[in-house]
Amino acid sequence: MIISTGDLKENYSIIDTIFAIDSHKDGFFSGADPNKAFEGLKSQLAKKCQSLGGDAVINCQFEYRDALADGLTKKKHAIEIFGYGTAVKLN
Repeated sequence: MIISTGDLKENYSIIDTIFAIDSHKDGFFSGADPNKAFEGLKSQLAKKCQSLGGDAVINCQFEYRDALADGLTKKKHAIEIFGYGTAVKLN
């Protein structure tokens, strides 16, 4: 599945705009990992696109924020990543 911040050179039909959010928080022995949150976000976009019959998500935009999440004994640092793009079907 193509997840791109740009356009495609191939012909396609637009299906719909899709949105997803993911996060990753501090673990016992590791900090919040933005790469894990980003991979989770891309996976969600791909699944949503596929469920609509699409082949790619183009013109994606991404944003993130630092957040605090509840932990067992204290607040934990978390990275939240938001993304949206256009689901398309290749012709």
